[in-house]
Amino acid sequence: MRGRIRPFVVIVALMVAGLPLALGGCYSSRGFIPADSGPGVSPPTDITEDGGSDDPPRTSPPSTPPPPTRPLPPSTQLDLLFLIDNSNSMTEEQESLSEQLPRLIQVLASGDADGDGVQDFPTVESLHVGVVTTDMGTGGFPVPTCNEPNRGDDGELRSIGNSGLPVCPRSFPAPFLSYRPAGPLSPAEFAANVSCISVVGTGGCGFEQPLEAVLKALTFSTTGPTGAFDGDFLWGTTGHADGANGGFSRPTADLAIVMLTDEEDCSVLDPELFNVRSPVYREDLNLRCFAHPETLHPVSRYVDGLLAGRDPRRVHFQLIAGVPTDAVGGTYAEILAHPAMHQVVDPVMEGRLQPSCNVPGRGLAFAPTRLVEVARGLDREGAAVSIQSICQADLTPAIDAFIAMIR
Repeated sequence: MRGRIRPFVVIVALMVAGLPLALGGCYSSRGFIPADSGPGVSPPTDITEDGGSDDPPRTSPPSTPPPPTRPLPPSTQLDLLFLIDNSNSMTEEQESLSEQLPRLIQVLASGDADGDGVQDFPTVESLHVGVVTTDMGTGGFPVPTCNEPNRGDDGELRSIGNSGLPVCPRSFPAPFLSYRPAGPLSPAEFAANVSCISVVGTGGCGFEQPLEAVLKALTFSTTGPTGAFDGDFLWGTTGHADGANGGFSRPTADLAIVMLTDEEDCSVLDPELFNVRSPVYREDLNLRCFAHPETLHPVSRYVDGLLAGRDPRRVHFQLIAGVPTDAVGGTYAEILAHPAMHQVVDPVMEGRLQPSCNVPGRGLAFAPTRLVEVARGLDREGAAVSIQSICQADLTPAIDAFIAMIR
């Protein structure tokens, strides 16, 4: 970041979808809406038809953004949101993130990016950290692995500590954690608290909807239709930014979104998709999202929704997902054209898609086409974007890229 650090909200979304889905028809409170993007289809024209498609992801705001209506005031506030996949394949990934948290918090608190004792950028004077999961339920339909079929965790920030970690309390008094360098906690102590809420376990629904979870977490109940975002959520509910998650999102803070997942997004419009006995969707439940991409929410919903009421120069988005390791650093077009990013049914296991990468000791990951498209759309609007691979040996390169992105 240039000059003083700007306030920023960081959303880290760790998403692993163990069960690919698809909807044949999708509904909002306004009725059926066909999606403009989904697994196994060409990228939507509203996201891909532009000359910027050959530009690599930016790690800082564009050097020549559109003329702002007003100068961007400096700030030392940061709101950091982690979206973490809590399906049953995420154990190693959650542990890897937890290992990186002390260094990340120390860098934000000191401004020393490389540990040489020299301050590289202004310190974050006020940090909010929140965590949401990919579990948004299954529209009320009973589905294996989904214990709360109605709304799941519903994009609400977690305040429950991980009982499997001996240093964690059972819960925290607020839905998000706050840190000030001048406060009573050291960076290491605060990082330990963040680990308590970010190691979310693996008991979540296997139908991951990370994009919808993040959007609902950060949307205010008063937010109206904005571009492709109609302002609605399942069953006419509203966002949580001024409700269950109240106080986390600050108008003076930058928003940084980091998603960590080993699966594709399956944010759906029509809950009928999850009906095991559906007369409409008859494919294997694991393949419905892939088979019916037209029934997913359009990716433009998330580009417009996440930027609603926000200056895009204050938005930072990192995706850590099933992008092949040799595609990291490429342009969006190169990433999406990589052979491993082509979504096809696995000939060895016909009930799933072919993995985009497979790392011994870390498990499988699958091509996150929709997530890359959202990253591209945010980048185009002026947000800072970083795309990393969950298939790396550890998350050190990803955290390095995140630090570079927000400086």
